[in-house]
Amino acid sequence: MGDCVFQMICKFVTFLLLLSQRVSSNTDWSKPQCVTKLKVPRHTVFKSHVMTELKINCPVTHHGCQRIPIISWCKIYGDTCTALNHSDVIKTEWKNTAEHEGMAFLVFQNISMEDAGLYRCKEGKMSLSHAINVTVTGKSQFFFFTVKFPTEINPVQDDDLQWLWPYLYICSGVLGLVIILTLILVYIVRHKGRKSTNKCGKINQYLVKQKTDLLLPPHLCLDSDLLTTLKYTFHSWDISDQQQSM
Repeated sequence: MGDCVFQMICKFVTFLLLLSQRVSSNTDWSKPQCVTKLKVPRHTVFKSHVMTELKINCPVTHHGCQRIPIISWCKIYGDTCTALNHSDVIKTEWKNTAEHEGMAFLVFQNISMEDAGLYRCKEGKMSLSHAINVTVTGKSQFFFFTVKFPTEINPVQDDDLQWLWPYLYICSGVLGLVIILTLILVYIVRHKGRKSTNKCGKINQYLVKQKTDLLLPPHLCLDSDLLTTLKYTFHSWDISDQQQSM
């Protein structure tokens, strides 16, 4: 039993060491991690007249990045966000606003009623902004593109905590090892306790047996018939003594 437990512990520790080594090899601590955030406020709305130019913006912060992030745009149709392609009426721009900050633009050069809707900016496959509502108005009255803001379409994901997952796995493994060792220790203590109890019981039985043997050795053990005979003999002697004395 002890050998099997020891082998299990050795295999578990080896697994944790290999996991930590893999995490360290995949993470280059000498270089800062590139973290990009798209800071579009919720319920952002842009309004414009038809046949005019409209420029919507997407604030971006990029820390630890070696290059300017590539920002793309998509338009929401139902439950999907369809990527926009460059054309004669739509183009994208970028402007640096600070050392690690910039602004991505989507420019409608000649906006029309069909351009009204919800748009998102995104960086790669993980970072996605909140929806931007584009409202287009006519000459005499406003034309509102009414749509419900989606709440569960590709929610904005925060990449800041991605580096924490490998360490959570390692900590969980260490916690599991501690629990296993604790259970093994409790089992060993209980097993020894049962052995001690059995040993004490055997010792007590032995002492009682020795005490009985000391009080009445085996060769002096009397059966019931012999005791009856002795009692009858002693009683006869008493009667004869009384008659002689009379």
